[in-house]
Amino acid sequence: MDYMKLSSGRFAYLCKGQGAAVLLLHGLGSSLRDWQAQIDYLSRYYKVYALDLRGHGDSEPLRARLELADMAADVAEFIATLEIDPCFVVGISMGGMVGFQLLASHPEQVRGFVAINSAPSFPLDSLRVRARVLVRKAMVRLLGLPALGRLMAHKLFPHAEQTALRAQFKTRIAGNDQVSYLHALQAILGWSSFPAVQDVDVPMLIISGDRDYTPLAYKEAYVRQLRNARLEVIADSGHATPLDQPAQLNLLIKNFLDEGVRARRTSGREPALSSQ
Repeated sequence: MDYMKLSSGRFAYLCKGQGAAVLLLHGLGSSLRDWQAQIDYLSRYYKVYALDLRGHGDSEPLRARLELADMAADVAEFIATLEIDPCFVVGISMGGMVGFQLLASHPEQVRGFVAINSAPSFPLDSLRVRARVLVRKAMVRLLGLPALGRLMAHKLFPHAEQTALRAQFKTRIAGNDQVSYLHALQAILGWSSFPAVQDVDVPMLIISGDRDYTPLAYKEAYVRQLRNARLEVIADSGHATPLDQPAQLNLLIKNFLDEGVRARRTSGREPALSSQ
């Protein structure tokens, strides 16, 4: 684990491998540790960075409200400080939202983007969504993150053979700082990267588990609003695709990264061996 001092505090990150740079952004209540299967695989071909977002993992906790744009600004500063722009960005759930916001505000830093079980907005446009948010907030405040972890673990990993994944997930969620979790959750609510992200021509791969929280039709609809995006679906996968279907996910990501590298070589913008 390495640490970097940025404008908003100290951040923890990991770097492994050689080649074109790939940055992994985790979801709400997670950390870079949940990317281990992707780090191990992708670092055989690429230089992989995994970052603990503000308020998560070993980065500094959150003690004040923030916007999702603030998290994206952290990522933009991280990329610029390491001089790895433009790099590939891969984000799941909240990490995917941070990636969409980065595309909206700093598209020049991204050479290709993968969003897993995520979206370019989180509208509070129905009573059902608002009720789910209120229930989650109340559960965290009244019962704590361990209770939330127990509830979510059985929904994310319903199969008998996923006992170890359920145990791991409950431990990871319980280990979060409660104040930081609630601030990060609040940052998502009502956020949108539209319409700016619709004008971005960066190649995008949208990946969805077939059992993800949000319907596939929702992802199909927003993909049609993006200039250069395509959708792939992974079977028998919930919201935590990097954990429940790592092999299928790794292959989809690698194929997308390979396409991006080949495209730059063909255009003459990158040598046969990347210097990153």
